Amino acid sequence: MTTTASQARQPFRPGFPLVEAKLLPPAPRSGIVDRTRLVRLLTDASGPRIVSLIAAPGFGKTTLLSQWTARERRPMAWLTLDDLDNDPGTLVTYLAAAYDRIQPIDGSVTDGLTGSDKRVLGSAVPRLSSDLHRWRRPVVLVLDDVHRLVDRTGLDALVALLDHLPPGFRIAVAGRNEPDLPFARLRAQRDLLEIGPGLLALDEDETRALAEGVGHPLGPDDARRLAARTEGWAAGIYLACLSRGRGDPDAGPIHGVSGADRFIAAYLRSEIGGHLGDEDATFLTRTSILETVTPAIAEAVTGLPGSAERLARLAHGNLLIQKLGPSGSTYRYHNLLRDFLVAELERREPGKTSELHRRAAASCAADGRLELAIEHATAGGDTDMAADLATSLVVTVFNLGRGATVERWLAGFDAATFEHHPPLAVQAAWVHLLSGRPDAADHMADIADHALHDGPVPDGSESFESVRAVLRAFMCRTGPAHMLADAMEAMEQEPPTSRWRGTALLCLGSAHLLLGDADVADARFEDVAAAAAAAPPEMVALAMRAAIRIRHGDWRAAERYSEESRAKLVEAHYEGLVPALIVYGVGARVAAHGGDMARAKADLVRAQLIRPLANHAAPWLSVDALLELARAYLAISDAAGAQQVLREAEHIIRRRPALGTLTTELLEIRQRVAGTLSLLAGSTTLTAAELRLLPMLPTYLSFEEIGDRLSISRHTVKTQAMSIYGKLQASSRGEAVERAIDLGLLEPFHGLRLTGRPPAG
Repeated sequence: MTTTASQARQPFRPGFPLVEAKLLPPAPRSGIVDRTRLVRLLTDASGPRIVSLIAAPGFGKTTLLSQWTARERRPMAWLTLDDLDNDPGTLVTYLAAAYDRIQPIDGSVTDGLTGSDKRVLGSAVPRLSSDLHRWRRPVVLVLDDVHRLVDRTGLDALVALLDHLPPGFRIAVAGRNEPDLPFARLRAQRDLLEIGPGLLALDEDETRALAEGVGHPLGPDDARRLAARTEGWAAGIYLACLSRGRGDPDAGPIHGVSGADRFIAAYLRSEIGGHLGDEDATFLTRTSILETVTPAIAEAVTGLPGSAERLARLAHGNLLIQKLGPSGSTYRYHNLLRDFLVAELERREPGKTSELHRRAAASCAADGRLELAIEHATAGGDTDMAADLATSLVVTVFNLGRGATVERWLAGFDAATFEHHPPLAVQAAWVHLLSGRPDAADHMADIADHALHDGPVPDGSESFESVRAVLRAFMCRTGPAHMLADAMEAMEQEPPTSRWRGTALLCLGSAHLLLGDADVADARFEDVAAAAAAAPPEMVALAMRAAIRIRHGDWRAAERYSEESRAKLVEAHYEGLVPALIVYGVGARVAAHGGDMARAKADLVRAQLIRPLANHAAPWLSVDALLELARAYLAISDAAGAQQVLREAEHIIRRRPALGTLTTELLEIRQRVAGTLSLLAGSTTLTAAELRLLPMLPTYLSFEEIGDRLSISRHTVKTQAMSIYGKLQASSRGEAVERAIDLGLLEPFHGLRLTGRPPAG
């Protein structure tokens, strides 16, 4: 059984607005040297699957890739990476989007992104790879500026995709320096075509062609000397010809140039200061803060009119300004030019950069590009704007599987910012408790509890007091009586249209349940459905109602509520977050009672993948879910599995002992387990630590490398791996991976059996 086996294909819908410019290659243009000898090498379909183009800026990597794109018979997808792709969820979404431009990608690929980043390796990447294997036609993917990708999990995800490409597929990676990818292994396997500075360097004929293209023809001797002096560096040749062609009196002999940084700066400064005019120079330096430049944001940042015409004119006369796509008006500055412009901006207008970022933030916010607005506001030092925007986005973005982006935003704020913006502290607490970081959630909740705030709340709630009360109720740090009071306080202030009312009702019902009043609790759970934006709290409320019906012996109603809860889970995209545990726990009990042991076990497997997220910052929900799972394990005669989840519940109760009826229920289940024979036999239930390790096993990472990823020792990795082998009845790493795939703990890579392939450690 696999997670996707029973799911119908669904349209690919990214969970956030894509920057379309990242998915477009530079448009073809005149004046570019035709790299026929290299394009022929790249279009050879019999060549290696992986291509690397690694060289310093200015060697023509992107130009070569764009020429290849124009001549390749196979469909080609393009993705230019940037710093924001150092979120595994963002990276995989863009990879899927790039391929989706060629042929529709199954939308279930991104279902594997919620929760832990490690789910990218265990779920999202295998789904993407398997979907590509169904295409039955080869495709080429270009990844430009790959040096911008430094996140370890993102790199591991890319390695997994490289290792499992379908036959005939090819991926080209281009960047300034060699990324941390397994090039040595690919070389040994003869699966890597490397195009470095030596092959990219322009020869004498190509030097003459470039010079003629920029309007400064060279004789054979000058071309030979210039090519030798620059070592075929295309940018140096271009700038030298541009300067001589415009009659620079200080230029000297054409073959007297060098590749030093001062040469770049001197000629670019001459170009900008001596030939463009002050207004154009101001336009270029001010827009250098942007990854991509459009007329609208350029006018907002520079304060200069006529940006569309200006960009078109500047791009026509400068090969270092690239137009993206065959149509449209989006541009990207060559890395060489942009690096220079950033430095030149500080020289021309000292201290201006922060103001320009603030202008860009305001423009992006007005256009609804709120995530980009946060980036510019942060870069511009406008902490207040960044905090207000983040307050409205962090939970939504986190729920879409982009936890690394949210963590980066939150890490950019110091304690004083959270104290000055307590609604942000509330949102941060929610993110931390949903993702299994209870100590961080407690810290944010403490800040919120001691804060005074009487201004607007950017998340759209009625008041800070009510939002804080909902959080206090959910975290139940002082017992169910206080939880009830906090939930009632929130209910009194939040109107029916509030996005928080459903959560307040859920907490109200749960408090009654912890206090032993199941009938009142059930009534409050029923009310959750009428609340606005109620999918996440409603799925929990429905699961709780199913559990109440089970207590009354009404299994038919329990089944109905369980199915409705599962539908809400899919709607909310919460499959990888803490609240899903209660849905799977109740679902497994209902399935087992109906004799559908396969489905019961499947739900228990799904729960295993997110059990490590259960924590004391969401105590009542985590413990209730774990107890439901324990009952389900007992229903399928797996007492060892029940014992494992009871240990996890007890660990939480030690931190949050005041959980009302749940403590009594735990003792009752513990007694049932204690009376069960063959207590420790036959279970495949993994511990939280083993579940964190499991997604790493199908990779080529050694135990030492896995330890580095998880911040544990090689010995600990080996010990946990041996335990996994034993529980899965496997004798090797590859066999354990296959067994985990068969059980549904890992997603399969299409058409591959992994026995013996991963390293032993």
